[in-house]
Amino acid sequence: MHSQRLFIAVLGGSIVVASAVRASAQSPGLVEIGGFGQFTRTDAAWEVKNGGGAGGRLGVFLTSHLELEAAASFSSFTNEPPRPSGSSSEQTFNGQFTYNIPFGLGGRTHDLLLEAGAGGERFAGHNDFSVPLGGGLRIALSDIVALRFDGIVEYVENPTAASFNFPSGVSVNPKAARSTNFELRAGLSLMLGKHKAPPPAPAPVASAPPPPQREAPPPPRREPPPPPDRSGIIRDSLAAVAHAREALLAKVYFDFDRSELRDDQRAILDAKLPVFRANPGVKIRIEGNADERGSDEYNQALGMRRAQTARKYLIDNGIDASRIDISSNGEERPVCQDHNEACWQQNRRDEFVIVAGGETLIAPR
Repeated sequence: MHSQRLFIAVLGGSIVVASAVRASAQSPGLVEIGGFGQFTRTDAAWEVKNGGGAGGRLGVFLTSHLELEAAASFSSFTNEPPRPSGSSSEQTFNGQFTYNIPFGLGGRTHDLLLEAGAGGERFAGHNDFSVPLGGGLRIALSDIVALRFDGIVEYVENPTAASFNFPSGVSVNPKAARSTNFELRAGLSLMLGKHKAPPPAPAPVASAPPPPQREAPPPPRREPPPPPDRSGIIRDSLAAVAHAREALLAKVYFDFDRSELRDDQRAILDAKLPVFRANPGVKIRIEGNADERGSDEYNQALGMRRAQTARKYLIDNGIDASRIDISSNGEERPVCQDHNEACWQQNRRDEFVIVAGGETLIAPR
């Protein structure tokens, strides 16, 4: 009963978390090869202590979310009375379907796992039918290597061998005819084969010719300055505040399928720094955006990486991290709807939204 409650909690938690995340899924044809260590909490009817072992798995993605897996494991247990002293071993072999629910974290895509299947189990010389149900988590360390954790409730049917081989020919253990074990697995997986490829590179765009050189105009004639006008001070102050607001809201643009900051965009972020320092109460949100090429999931993650790039640059230059939030619009909020490079480069951008302190903004001195 404890194992069943734990499985229901894992399943419910996976569904709740999955409803709040969005990230790119795996590619069909991707192959997962892995090994794991295993701890098994055995049913009391087995009359053995909890034990451990190891195993391996092989899986292939049939769709972007559904994976067909085969797994095998070996575990050893210390006998308890009325079994004779010594140990008993267990081998499990099962096939299962694993449903992958992707989510983004730390710039990578990870997966929540829901697992169900059927197979066989051999314990102390008996072959039994088993049904594994469970859930897990795959954490991507790179595009190829991932950590994987699984919690599995294994239902074992053994109606024809209730004795479970102890003590031979003397008595039986009818409780063991149907038993439930709980297994915890942790290991490494290699994700091989078809990884999601980035969208194709755009056609090169011819650069505009430089403007023709013109002769410098003659210096203006010097005339005596007009008498000071105090109303100009007010106008200059308002203009300076407007200029500071424009600097804070100025967009940053990116190259195709890239999230690195371009050299020609650093000056835009540098212009925001004095405005931040002159207005300690100002807080902003950076919204990353992408053009229409690529899947929704890929562009959502790309927009988040672009927002993280601008945030890191401001933090590295002395702006407190608590003043900067980030989000991603993916390809959902284009500023230009045409299907060409001139339009796409306008959509590959970070936008800056003032969320606090904008009504009392002052110009830096």
